[in-house]
Amino acid sequence: MKKVFTVLVVALSLLSCNKHPPATSTLVIGIEGSPANLDPRYATDAYSGQIARLCFEGLMRYKRDGILAPLLAEDVVVKDNTTVLITLKKGIKFQDGSPFTAQDVLSTIEGIIKSGTYSPYKDALSHIKYISVPGPFSLIVHLKGPYAPILTAFTVGILPHRLAYRENIPPDALTGTGPYVLTAYRQARYVRLDAYDGYWRGPPGIKHVVFRVIPDDLMRVLELEKGSIDMLVNAVPPDSIESLEHDRHIKFIIGPGNNYEYIGFNMKDPILRIKEVRQAIAYAIDRPGIIRYVLFGQAEPAAGILPPWNTAYNPDLRQYTYDPSRAKRLLDQAGFPEKDGYRFVLDYKTSNNPLSMRVAQAIAYELGQVGIKVDLRSYEWATFYNDIRHGNFQMYTLRWVNVMDPSIFYYAFDSKAVPPYGANRGYYSNPEVDRLIGRAMELLNINDSAPLYRRVQSLIAGDLPYISLWYMNDVTALRDRVHGFEPFPGGGYIGIEKAFIGAPKR
Repeated sequence: MKKVFTVLVVALSLLSCNKHPPATSTLVIGIEGSPANLDPRYATDAYSGQIARLCFEGLMRYKRDGILAPLLAEDVVVKDNTTVLITLKKGIKFQDGSPFTAQDVLSTIEGIIKSGTYSPYKDALSHIKYISVPGPFSLIVHLKGPYAPILTAFTVGILPHRLAYRENIPPDALTGTGPYVLTAYRQARYVRLDAYDGYWRGPPGIKHVVFRVIPDDLMRVLELEKGSIDMLVNAVPPDSIESLEHDRHIKFIIGPGNNYEYIGFNMKDPILRIKEVRQAIAYAIDRPGIIRYVLFGQAEPAAGILPPWNTAYNPDLRQYTYDPSRAKRLLDQAGFPEKDGYRFVLDYKTSNNPLSMRVAQAIAYELGQVGIKVDLRSYEWATFYNDIRHGNFQMYTLRWVNVMDPSIFYYAFDSKAVPPYGANRGYYSNPEVDRLIGRAMELLNINDSAPLYRRVQSLIAGDLPYISLWYMNDVTALRDRVHGFEPFPGGGYIGIEKAFIGAPKR
């Protein structure tokens, strides 16, 4: 596989250097679930966020190496701990033809702050005291106090002033500055994007992109084999990779990923609020075994939410290796002796994605071996995600996609970030974690805040509001008529902008 991967990357890199033909074709991509909200201000699920980035752009963006860099901004200067100077690029137009100016940025930010609809950017942007606009292409952001995540918040997609204060905008009425225009969205069926010929970095080489929602693993693979779809990004069942590699019309790009899979707990639950119970569950799960036999080796064990390449990563976190005997002792100590064949019953929620189901079934079986009876419940994606967002669970499995910024610890674990204000859906609370996160977010230099975030990771690993499972490999499968596509870490589609469709193999 390593040799094939190297050859494919070299070949794709050479093709991407060639001048591609005029945009006259359609690229069809299979996705597992339906986007919940394609408005860039309110997108919280992976499907929505990854598709929206093709249509909407922010002042800043994350590059492939995880570095935050200007996008619609020409320059972003942190003048002091509470002042950020922003100079915008000139000559950019929205997809409706209106010019992109500082007024659009101001209105988008103000609209999010004032909105009654939850936005993952709202808390960070609420740290802004006021914004002055000295000119059509410049802004001065004045903060209430030092706050490092403000730069990450500037990745939010900018809307034109006329839309920025509106909520519940129909998807096909949204307009951004990105390479593609959102032209159609049919819930649970498809999303259609059309190339924006006036895109400021040059029109994309593929005229139309259609995302087809295909929840069933087998159907996605069959559609790829038939040529009815052209690409699967992190949507290939691991047990299908080997057989697909023998198809000369399908090529793979596989590499390490930063999509973090975990088990989340409701910390208010009378059983799961007991730390020994959560520890027992952690010791009961054979992660290497599941990676080998269920995921076919397409993952790496995770100790925490940040990937190892992140500057703030803590390499010395507590590990919970597979030890069912220790799990049983912990459950006994917690006051749950085995009786009538089991100790207690837990509801375990997951999506009805087949791979997610197989993982959940393996975990449920292993918990059963230590006396925990599991009532496994699977739902279609929208229903499942809605339950998790609203804290309607005891235990669930989910994935954080494309984790880049350590400020995610506030969003996921600070006691103030419970729904609807953040993603601390299990209501975890540790005053020391809150204090360390608050201090870290005041430090604008990551080298200064990293030691604090490492301590946060250590505390969370001990408290176990999450059980870290693994980082999934990034796996892209594409038909041989697709050229020049470079996957983005975490499975994003930004690489489509420079891709093109050419002749397949004969």
